[in-house]
Amino acid sequence: MHPLDDLGPQELAVLEVLLEAGGRVVSRSELNRRAGLAGASARRCEALLVSVRRALGPNVVVNVRGRGWRLDGAAFEVLERERHRRTA
Repeated sequence: MHPLDDLGPQELAVLEVLLEAGGRVVSRSELNRRAGLAGASARRCEALLVSVRRALGPNVVVNVRGRGWRLDGAAFEVLERERHRRTA
């Protein structure tokens, strides 16, 4: 079983947005919009990020103070490979 298997659809949507950003910082508003969480509260967005960190490790998602979040470079490579494995 892979840690991604423990994530629900909203967590996976958040992770997908961060993967697509390619290491670029994603703001809260962009993350909410692109992950289909436009009506969600700020706390919901943060709760989803906590779930992703619990499943994949505390350093996978990097908080860039005042700007948003991005994936850690090493985590990005691993997750990108896993995404390709799942879609193949």
